[in-house]
Amino acid sequence: MRTAAVVVTWEGGATTDGCVASVLAQDPPPDEVVLVDNASGPAERARLRDAHGGRAGVRLLCLDENRQYAGGLNAGASAALAAGAERLLLLNNDTLLAPEALALLGAALDARPGAGIAGPRLMDLREPGRELSAGERHVLPLLCLPRTWLRHRMRTRTPYAVSGVMGAAMLVTRACFEAVGGFAPEIEVYYEDVDFCLAARARGFEIVVEPRAVVRHDGLRGFARGLTPWAAFLKARNPWLVVRRRGGAASWLGFVPAYAAMVGGSVALHALRGRGDVVRALARGALAGVAAAAGRGVTPVGPPGGSR
Repeated sequence: MRTAAVVVTWEGGATTDGCVASVLAQDPPPDEVVLVDNASGPAERARLRDAHGGRAGVRLLCLDENRQYAGGLNAGASAALAAGAERLLLLNNDTLLAPEALALLGAALDARPGAGIAGPRLMDLREPGRELSAGERHVLPLLCLPRTWLRHRMRTRTPYAVSGVMGAAMLVTRACFEAVGGFAPEIEVYYEDVDFCLAARARGFEIVVEPRAVVRHDGLRGFARGLTPWAAFLKARNPWLVVRRRGGAASWLGFVPAYAAMVGGSVALHALRGRGDVVRALARGALAGVAAAAGRGVTPVGPPGGSR
């Protein structure tokens, strides 16, 4: 069964090189690595061509515009599926895979014919003992709450069903990807994985976590810490897009007060820290989300792209 890895990067430098190296070191490796460059500058584009342009097992796909993480994944997946891939290993460029991760994820899908997505145990690259995700609980009314409050805690060494996985690393079947129709380009990055997993489950696909498959991820930005203005805008805007796409009236009844409490608390926290730039970005994101939910369109945000 042909498997392709899709790695999305933007100005990734050595971080991207490390990710690609860890993918190629898998036992066995994927049939192809599609490295999607999200319109990096001339220097990084030239570096990628020198490092990966003629590398065995790697196809460099250079986009003319920054399509953000969702659009970059779609471009890479489309190329991989056209080449005959039946499974897609979708990765942030700031991930490093343990050597057996891909084989374990593939075996988890083999063991569950109804599964369309397999996710690893995601660990913090900078704090090796810190678990970022061992499966997610996607509840639309509580969508904006910190993932650490709702996530699964690993209690077994065997694969188990979940309602979602983090988009930094996931193995997806061709049938699932095509049934969902790929990632929502309007969401761009942050919550694009939630939207995808909700759509997959709505179409009858199971989602499983294989806790023995370990992937290390550099970066997890929540409302309380690690926010840049760019990430703050997207994290405030995108929950509205997901609820609009996947929820009903009951979802809004729970979502709006939970969202107001969470974002309001984040605004107060960053104001106390003197981060007026983050406060303003959260406000702009909230207004953009309300406007999008009301059907007034989604305004794309600019770079960065290729990482969460």
